[in-house]
Amino acid sequence: YAEVFGRNSIDGRGLPLDATVHFGKLYDNAFWDGRQMVFGDGDGEVFERFTRSLSVIGHELTHGVTQHTAGMAYRNQAGALNESMSDVFGALVEQYSKQESAKEASWLIGEGLFTAQVEGSALRSLRAPGTAYDDDVLGKDPQPDSMDSYVRTSADNGGVHINSGIPNRAFYLTADSLGGNAWDAPGRIWYNTLTGGTMPATATFSVFARATAASAVELFGTGSPEHDAVRQAWETVKVKL
Repeated sequence: YAEVFGRNSIDGRGLPLDATVHFGKLYDNAFWDGRQMVFGDGDGEVFERFTRSLSVIGHELTHGVTQHTAGMAYRNQAGALNESMSDVFGALVEQYSKQESAKEASWLIGEGLFTAQVEGSALRSLRAPGTAYDDDVLGKDPQPDSMDSYVRTSADNGGVHINSGIPNRAFYLTADSLGGNAWDAPGRIWYNTLTGGTMPATATFSVFARATAASAVELFGTGSPEHDAVRQAWETVKVKL
């Protein structure tokens, strides 16, 4: 955030980066509590400690950035966008740390969190939502990869961890189309959209998609490769611009 986007901490004003580790006993999760990041150690049967994954650390940190910028409500499509922002920038944090290009990256969130007993590679995949795991205990990764498979549910605050697969894939497709480093043009477009001050807290996928297209025009021009890549990505996942 600091080196690529020039952001001064989570709130843009130097907020101390605090985190609690070893939270609870055998706690199978990590979360942002409104003030800091919190990480469990996992149960050792399904999950290892959650600080093993830099993408998960970046994911939780980004919930703080979203809180201090767009403030997307944590339900339905706005909540799925909130989750997607954390996955996108969590992936970018890991890719930047490893200096991996869009083509080289795994595009997995939480890679290495599962124990050897679990049939799965990660919590989520931005490249191929719905394929991160398929396990007898956990079940199958429920994420859709386009609006054709959008999940309507009252569980999970309206499916915020499920339907986030759709905007996740749109970002991946944008980055894959443009090549190079995903934190460059694609990251700038998404960051500009998240922090620009025009995103309503109840934004839908279509509202966000149009905003990313507008950011691409603002940063790179109408009809630029970046603009075209963004538009094509959303069209591929069947989100109307």
